[in-house]
Amino acid sequence: MKTAILGGGASGLACAITLKTLCPDMDVTVYEKLPEAGKKLLATGNGRCNLTNAETDVSFYNGSSSILHTVLDGFDTQKCLRFFDTLGLLTAEEDGRIYPLSRNAASVRNVLLQELDRLEVPVVTDFAVRSVEKDGHEFVINGTVRADFAVMALGGKAASMHGTDGDGYRILKQLGVRYSPISPALVQLTTDGPTAGELKGVRVHGVISLFRESGALVAQETGEILFTDYGLSGIAAMQLSGDSAVLAKTEHPYVTLDLCPQLSADELKLYLEDRADRVKEHPRTALLTGLLNDRVAEAVIKEAGTAPAALADTIKAFRFPVTGTKGFKDAQVTRGGVPGDELNEHSLESHRIPGLFFTGELLDADGLCGGYNLHFAWGSGIYAAKEIAQHASNP
Repeated sequence: MKTAILGGGASGLACAITLKTLCPDMDVTVYEKLPEAGKKLLATGNGRCNLTNAETDVSFYNGSSSILHTVLDGFDTQKCLRFFDTLGLLTAEEDGRIYPLSRNAASVRNVLLQELDRLEVPVVTDFAVRSVEKDGHEFVINGTVRADFAVMALGGKAASMHGTDGDGYRILKQLGVRYSPISPALVQLTTDGPTAGELKGVRVHGVISLFRESGALVAQETGEILFTDYGLSGIAAMQLSGDSAVLAKTEHPYVTLDLCPQLSADELKLYLEDRADRVKEHPRTALLTGLLNDRVAEAVIKEAGTAPAALADTIKAFRFPVTGTKGFKDAQVTRGGVPGDELNEHSLESHRIPGLFFTGELLDADGLCGGYNLHFAWGSGIYAAKEIAQHASNP
């Protein structure tokens, strides 16, 4: 029997290794569009490859609940680390994020490719998937390659410079497989407002909250926020981008920045009232000396004036209308994809096309920044491999 794994990224490589280990006699081949497999891995974690996290339950993810539970309930951090331990990869943890001990993403790619070589799994490169058809019990890829099982590990549409330019969605349409609307995630926010661009390059640490147009809170993150000429960046802002991209399609969401989360609004007001008495003869920004960056202070005062109550309210909820996000080219991951109701129950196999499996970013599942998306990629690839092995043992 033969399995064609379409895509040599994280999920495809994990699937190939697991399947060949479980079924040594099966013909397993990886087909990769680029001249080399695993290229996108080299860019993950700023070149260090944050391959998983110390905590990996479904609460760190968005998407189809059934898919998330199918993959993650049986694939926790320890199982992920055991997979890499069998490949000889040593790891280290930093604030919950887990990296290769070398802190070099190439180490992760290399152990995967070395294991494929040891298992004698061929990786066919420069192979762009143009078509996938079902001919009886076989799949026909690009009109020439035949296989009993096919794994769609083609990735999403984020970071097209690494080969994931949305080819998978075209193939899904060919096959009649429905997928949820896609949008960029883990990407910078684009915003509007009187301070847009004025604070370019300034970094602050605070709480960023995303609201619907109605004022309903959607999500909230704490961390570093970077002001840019187009909006907001930094991990905290990017964590909200998946929801922001979806909301901005139909309404006018906004974010607020709490620039001083250490103090309540009342405490901040009292502090500012005291400061106002002390710095009467100084420039107005002296009111916020030691509290905010000078450029941020000027922008806040420009927005609210110098009355302590209004100033405290603005510091606690500095508002920016969200116009959308940067595009797929700048995104780390894709939101949306093949949903749970396109799959068999507790499975990654298409309920429409027996023998067709989906893994990784093509599925309707995306995680927060911190190793969660790679963790899901490994887990979904391994899960699909186990299902195919089960099918092969019970034809």
